[in-house]
Amino acid sequence: MLIPHVSQWKHFLILFFPLLLTQMAQVGTSVFSSIFSGQAGTVDLAGVAVAVNVWYPVFAGICGIFFGISPIISQLRGAGKINRIPLYIMQSLYISIFFSIFIIAAGYVCIPSFLDFMGLEAAVHHVAAGYFIALALGVFPIFMQAMLRYVVDAHGLTHVSMTILFINLILTIALFRLLIFGGWGIPALGGIGTGYAITIASWISFLLFAAVLQWKEPFRSYHIWSHMRPFSWPHCYQILRLGIPIFIAVFCETSLFSIIGLLMAEYGTLYLAANQAAVSYSTLTYCIPWSISLTATIVIGYEVGAKHYDKARQYAVLCQITALTIACLTASLTYIFLDPISAVFTSDPDTFNAIRMFLIYAMIFTFCDAAGTPVQGILRAYKDVKIITYVAFITYWVISIPMGLAIAHMSHYGPFGYWLSLIISLAINAVALNIRLWKYTAWWK
Repeated sequence: MLIPHVSQWKHFLILFFPLLLTQMAQVGTSVFSSIFSGQAGTVDLAGVAVAVNVWYPVFAGICGIFFGISPIISQLRGAGKINRIPLYIMQSLYISIFFSIFIIAAGYVCIPSFLDFMGLEAAVHHVAAGYFIALALGVFPIFMQAMLRYVVDAHGLTHVSMTILFINLILTIALFRLLIFGGWGIPALGGIGTGYAITIASWISFLLFAAVLQWKEPFRSYHIWSHMRPFSWPHCYQILRLGIPIFIAVFCETSLFSIIGLLMAEYGTLYLAANQAAVSYSTLTYCIPWSISLTATIVIGYEVGAKHYDKARQYAVLCQITALTIACLTASLTYIFLDPISAVFTSDPDTFNAIRMFLIYAMIFTFCDAAGTPVQGILRAYKDVKIITYVAFITYWVISIPMGLAIAHMSHYGPFGYWLSLIISLAINAVALNIRLWKYTAWWK
């Protein structure tokens, strides 16, 4: 019987709402960076757009690797093997340190040449380069807090992550206002100020997560900071075996938005800025299906670990019903408040009209996200992650990018053709993952 029980709905919602607010707080920095940069000027918004379109898929992809710890901890908790959890947490720490060093080194080597290759206006180039320099100082705490957040969430303490990341968001917004426009003796840094704001806030939130692992149970009994476990490749391999396919899937999807954002440079600074505004809004609405996906991994992973396979299937149905219901509400509200939402990002009439049109496509995109993204979390709970990678690569890179180029240059859609290809490819992705889910879970007895 696949009808979820009332108790399952309650348990799901208790975990889901803190995760949703946590995710909104996390991506809120990206949204508000676009809002404040847009108010500073179209050039500042365009410069931040270029930098974010390079940084965000890297950040989201690496976070996908860290997320490999979540189903492992959930299944260990479900199976009652709590004593094995601290060693996995320590290996995640080592993995996050390695990737922090790697990303900083790669950025130092590649970013200057990439920005020169883009052929940007001098002012836009200056903002993008300054943003990267500022963000380099925060790579370590950004990755560490992301990893620790998944550790905390996997223990069902989603309200703790929510609190810390909301503190991060409030600090970031205050710093955006101060550093972008200046004040208190600090000169106005424009779009570059967003990078410094994110870095400062990330250091503070990382220290808060570190304090949680030091003093709050059950983490205090793990003795993470006082009892340093040695590096263990077999345990790291288990995390990476789950995390790398998630990394590829997330990177394929987020980099698709980034590539399209960079391709917008062909149509000028106005469309580059307008597209970034629409992407920022879509990223905010994406929090809903992604939070459902995260919740699905926790609750279904626990049931699979406890060998309660019927309950796992009921949670899968529950997740999909919730996602589609909220998607209908989100799309309706976006349509009703289309003009006010567009006006938040700019005061320029031409940029406003372009943002408004992009948001119409983003509204349709919401339904495809709701149909496919939660399924990724469900499959991760079963540790069935390879199929997510294959489907993501085919739909986003093999189908969407060539299709977008064709529609944009061979039809009257122009820059909006890229969003049309996004909608089509994501719909294909959702159908493929749903077929895999219900055939795969039928094998579990």
